[in-house]
Amino acid sequence: MDEVQARTFYETLLSYPDIRIKTSLLLFLLTGFRRGEVAGLKWEDIDFKTHKITIKRNALEIRHQGVILKDPKTKKSARTITMPTLLIQQLKEYKEWQDNLIPELGDYYHNENWLFTRDNGFIIRPSTFLEWLKKVLKKTNLPHFTIHSLRHTNITLQITAGVPLVTVSGRAGHSRTSTTTDIYSHFIQSSDNVAASTLDNLFQTGPKEEVNKELEEFRKIKQEMKQLGFETIKDYMEFLEFKQERSKL
Repeated sequence: MDEVQARTFYETLLSYPDIRIKTSLLLFLLTGFRRGEVAGLKWEDIDFKTHKITIKRNALEIRHQGVILKDPKTKKSARTITMPTLLIQQLKEYKEWQDNLIPELGDYYHNENWLFTRDNGFIIRPSTFLEWLKKVLKKTNLPHFTIHSLRHTNITLQITAGVPLVTVSGRAGHSRTSTTTDIYSHFIQSSDNVAASTLDNLFQTGPKEEVNKELEEFRKIKQEMKQLGFETIKDYMEFLEFKQERSKL
């Protein structure tokens, strides 16, 4: 997902009525975890005081065997990362909901302290997350995405935001930073171009008045763009071109 799609998806999740679906997909989007890592999470893996979450196990769905637990994919996959505050708040709300539900289900519920479970409390099948994602996407005009798409979205948004590559790689659980570089080379190059433009703007030698005039003009364009309801400057410019062509008719 690009930034606009990610924002649309995020806002749809915020108002989604099923708290299990809402919480799990927010967790994918805001951590970049793999689906087996999320399926294998227990409440003991979350430290609400320090805002840390730890990956200790990986849940795999094997045909004719069900869900089995394995160690994380690599040594680097066994990791602890800091969660955004909004995810912490959502997890607290979800835990309260789950704590109230368990006594109501009585002996039917097998409480093994999993974050996400089947209705009877047993560990969730990792494939369930994709079914939940499909339900949410139906509420939007977004194209088809997979659970792994949310992982890619998380990582690329960090890169384009300028988060140091070693930090991105560590949070993703990649065995080497070069793995991140190889997979996301396109986005790293885009960030590199932005960095060059930033330095140009910082040290450009043109007259200060001219620079200020250009900035003021740019701000006016963005303001007009938002007033007309355009999400990106590209869409706004296409509208202006269409308007110009139409005036020639």
